Amino acid sequence: MRILFIIAGVLCICFIAVCIISTIENRKLKVTEYQIVNSKIPKEFHGYRMVVLADLHNACFGKSNEELIRLIQEQKPDCILIAGDMIVGKPEQSTEVPAQLIRELAKDYPIYYGKGNHELRVSLYQDTYGDLWENYQKEIDGSVTWLVNKSVSIEKNGTSIRLYGLDMEADYYKRFRHTPMNSGYLNDLLGTPEEADYTILLAHNPDYFSEYVAWGADLVLSGHLHGGMVRLPILGGMVSPMFHFFPKYDKGKYEEKGSIMLLSGGLGNHTFKFRVNNLPEILVVTLSQNEP
Repeated sequence: MRILFIIAGVLCICFIAVCIISTIENRKLKVTEYQIVNSKIPKEFHGYRMVVLADLHNACFGKSNEELIRLIQEQKPDCILIAGDMIVGKPEQSTEVPAQLIRELAKDYPIYYGKGNHELRVSLYQDTYGDLWENYQKEIDGSVTWLVNKSVSIEKNGTSIRLYGLDMEADYYKRFRHTPMNSGYLNDLLGTPEEADYTILLAHNPDYFSEYVAWGADLVLSGHLHGGMVRLPILGGMVSPMFHFFPKYDKGKYEEKGSIMLLSGGLGNHTFKFRVNNLPEILVVTLSQNEP
């Protein structure tokens, strides 16, 4: 019996320690930088900088997110890309925090917004979420370019790169299981990318990286996994939002057949707010045609 009390005490202390660490980490921010080299990138885009935001989930860093805004401004980006889940998809949740952040950033930078599963949820099930989605769109009207199974050409000095935003069906976010993706699914949603174009895909769910590569993405920007919430040395992130333990993709850079995926650990959380060894982050992606 004494041993059980000792074990219970140790577990209780560990839980309290995790809560304290998580509370501290959730208030900090880090910048993770990547340089992406590809011969398809036009020379005019050499040094082009993109800040990637994902999974804010209404988190606030300083009053009116002033710390996050300052950190973004320090990176001197050419544009801001949103890889989904800026909001919390729960009934009667406010969207003022992400809307205010986006409106402020839009004063200085073009913003391209791809939906995550929380934006998908509230846009699909209006019987549950009421006018949350409609109001959110109104709040940021004119501040973003929505990429909902659409693409846009980013132009510079007569050259361009192509940016797509993927909005998958809800089945691809089901918990406890992985829904197979048919080979033609992405072509049906997005069309077929031009082989000569340098193609960037905002795809919130990283689990389908192989399918994105087969479709033709040169660079995939994802989120959704929150870095696996609690990160262990060597083993990485412990659990995904779909309750997959030690997921294959959790955070960082992945490569397959010449394509690259950058997976953000995200900025916030929604239901379980644990973060251990997993600081909230923004990604800064710099494009280059050749090695420096």
